Amino acid sequence: MKKKLSALFLAVIFVLSLCSCDYSFSDTQSDIIPEQSENAPLSVHFIDVGQGDSILLESNGEFVLVDAGESDYGSTVVNYIKSQNADTLKYVIATHPHSDHCGGLTKVINKLGCENFITVETDQSTKTWTNVLKAVDKADANYIDAKVGETYSFGESSFEIMAPLSDNYEGYNNYSVVIKATYKDTSFLLMGDAEKQSEKEMLKAKEDISADVIKLGHHGSSSSSSKEFLKAVNPDYAVISCGKDNDYGHPHKETIQTLSKLSIPYFETDIDGTIVACSNGTDIKFYTERNGEIATNPTVNETKTQTADNYIGNKNSKVFHTPDCSGAKTMSEKNKVTFSSREEAESEGYKPCKQCNP
Repeated sequence: MKKKLSALFLAVIFVLSLCSCDYSFSDTQSDIIPEQSENAPLSVHFIDVGQGDSILLESNGEFVLVDAGESDYGSTVVNYIKSQNADTLKYVIATHPHSDHCGGLTKVINKLGCENFITVETDQSTKTWTNVLKAVDKADANYIDAKVGETYSFGESSFEIMAPLSDNYEGYNNYSVVIKATYKDTSFLLMGDAEKQSEKEMLKAKEDISADVIKLGHHGSSSSSSKEFLKAVNPDYAVISCGKDNDYGHPHKETIQTLSKLSIPYFETDIDGTIVACSNGTDIKFYTERNGEIATNPTVNETKTQTADNYIGNKNSKVFHTPDCSGAKTMSEKNKVTFSSREEAESEGYKPCKQCNP
């Protein structure tokens, strides 16, 4: 049963002795190696690897690694995993063969080994992907072709393969292996780069995609994270893995607006650095690396918040708009009224603009 995080929980930042994990971060990315206590039955580490993905899951001394960023981040991921006292990795999952997800896996597998390697068959034949497969072969790992519905255990936790549900996609993003990791009443949905086509297939298949935390697909791109899908997941929090000032504009404004409309707070690795979530089976506690401080509430970029959360209403027409809508820009100042949320505007009897669809 999905548990909502309480306001009281968010206030425990100063009571570190009660936290499931204890973290200390240095100023350089290569030294971002928090010390995990043994009291968290499941911890999920969203490692900051710039414009890429890398997620480490740990439960009772058994580890699962999902992706490892570009090859340049291989050493960063290796050092981070070693800081968690991992002797080896029970599972390594390559969500798909794009270099910003699989590039660092070669070094990780060569340095740490892995017992099982999970991915999906594609026709990718780049040098980066070929090197990953060579490392898997050298490690004598059990190669597993991802199949929807298959469940794997690690420690007291487990994860289930949720996608891909087809094998004829254009490009590789929708081939992403999507997993749902679960410990008792808490769950994490990790989307890789899965886009709206994969999301629609999961909805059509009526899979149980509900989760407390979702790692958004494709770095917060507008090509993923449809409103319908996020409603079905109904997460308490979202995590976006992307690089600072990246060339793609991730996360896209449309995604931030959707999160705002659904009242889903979010973390970003480009702002928060490495993000760690610890579950005791009922509640999930978050910790982020931000200016050397520990935090338990998500950081939201102020500029994005202003764009996503503020709405301009017209006192005469009783219609509200996004600030960048032409209807708002041409509106007379005397007719303007500002709302901090969609809910506030609607509660005052205002209707959304059909053009900007706020």
